[in-house]
Amino acid sequence: MAVGLVLYTGAVLMLGPAVLRALTRSGMSPRWGVAAWLAAMASVVSAWVVISVFVVIDEVAHWSRGHSMLDSCLDMLFQLLIGQSGQAPPLMHTIAAASVLAVTVVAVSRLVASFLRLRANACRHAHDVRLVGQLMEGNVVIVDADVCAAYCVAGRPSTVVVTRAATARLTERELAAVLAHEQAHVRGHHLEVSMVVGAAARAFPRCALMRDGAAEVTRLLEMCADEVAAKRWGRRTLLTGLLTLTAAAPVAALGAADAAVLSRAQRLALPPTSAFQARLQAALAAITIIAVPSPVATLVLAGSGLFVCG
Repeated sequence: MAVGLVLYTGAVLMLGPAVLRALTRSGMSPRWGVAAWLAAMASVVSAWVVISVFVVIDEVAHWSRGHSMLDSCLDMLFQLLIGQSGQAPPLMHTIAAASVLAVTVVAVSRLVASFLRLRANACRHAHDVRLVGQLMEGNVVIVDADVCAAYCVAGRPSTVVVTRAATARLTERELAAVLAHEQAHVRGHHLEVSMVVGAAARAFPRCALMRDGAAEVTRLLEMCADEVAAKRWGRRTLLTGLLTLTAAAPVAALGAADAAVLSRAQRLALPPTSAFQARLQAALAAITIIAVPSPVATLVLAGSGLFVCG
């Protein structure tokens, strides 16, 4: 099962980014696109945790008599290196098992530390804008700035920030549509999702699945919020409001016009056909359904097997 998970994660890491980019490029099914990217990213991380658990348990169970999975792999490698029959030294088995566990612990620690840093920065920014800005109804804060921008940032509570320049340039309906977009981020917990994928990209910067996944999930979350705002205020109103907002939001924030404005504008101007959207949703749903339970199911099956054998 551990070998199977290694092959599974290898296939997802090599093929996943290209396949998912092709399916989510148009943004026709943003919610299913977010789900598919998150499922692929989470399945790889959880699979490697399960693999390390398997390796350590198997090594401990066969400590006295050898012949664990890791022993067999190291013996085969040792034979290839020395060119003849033989067994790898027992110390090498121990070092290899400890290395697998250490790599997993370090990777998970980096991921958690990156998330906590992003969360702390976002909370600090939300606190600062509430101190210097004018608190309006709900969680909206207006700050004095010449930059035309609107964004939301996680905090306690999460805060929607709008600059004076934005309120001056946007019409009443455009401002309402932009605020509805930002409130959709807050209610949908998009900020937390964005921080999780951002932490994964920072923790594993050379991994295309994590790096591209963070960018794509952020873009698709903007489209999800676009759908909510457009349903209430109309696509044209939201589109003109987005085109007015050209400034980027700060780090750890989601801005109304900071992510893939061109593709979002095209999507608002030319909504997708229902037939093609349904086929795309089916493909993304299939990926999500396959990716989510794979490592968990493997761990459950392994646990059941150990229980039966015991």
